[in-house]
Amino acid sequence: MSAVFVAPALAKPQCYSAQEIRAMQLRQVQVELMVGALKCQDPQMGMRDKYSTFVNRFNANISSNAKELRAMFNRQGTGERGLDRYMTGLSNDASMRAVHVEDYCGEIGEMFDKALSMKPAELGTWAADTVAKPVAAMSCSAPEKAKPVQQAKAEVAPQKAKAAGPDKKVEKKKTDGKS
Repeated sequence: MSAVFVAPALAKPQCYSAQEIRAMQLRQVQVELMVGALKCQDPQMGMRDKYSTFVNRFNANISSNAKELRAMFNRQGTGERGLDRYMTGLSNDASMRAVHVEDYCGEIGEMFDKALSMKPAELGTWAADTVAKPVAAMSCSAPEKAKPVQQAKAEVAPQKAKAAGPDKKVEKKKTDGKS
């Protein structure tokens, strides 16, 4: 499957560790599969059985993930309410994809096939490759400073300098900030 799911934007920009970002990505995969199991009712696809198998196989991953997310929302000061709000947002986003993505059930079926073909130790890496980093998630471990927007400068371009004539000098960009 070539689709990469975009994680929802978080309410306000926070600083997240790489582990927290991976926890959010893993949880989104789990929610995506859960919603798929609920939305894709074709008995031949067996989505509910696949979801049960997924939960049983990756129970330790899912439990550990829940602890990481709970700790993250506690660190942010939003606690259980923040976690609940986040989970609701993930579920709502997945439900919207179920309605708007053509062949949603086919894509979810491919996700199930891929997930159920791997070992528990591989799940986190696969989730990170499957889900984009949350839009507002800035890593705490690597300085990811937002680059300031460059302001347009009122300078004469080099080709225009020739047009000014040989007698006129074109002033170069000043770096001391004085006019």
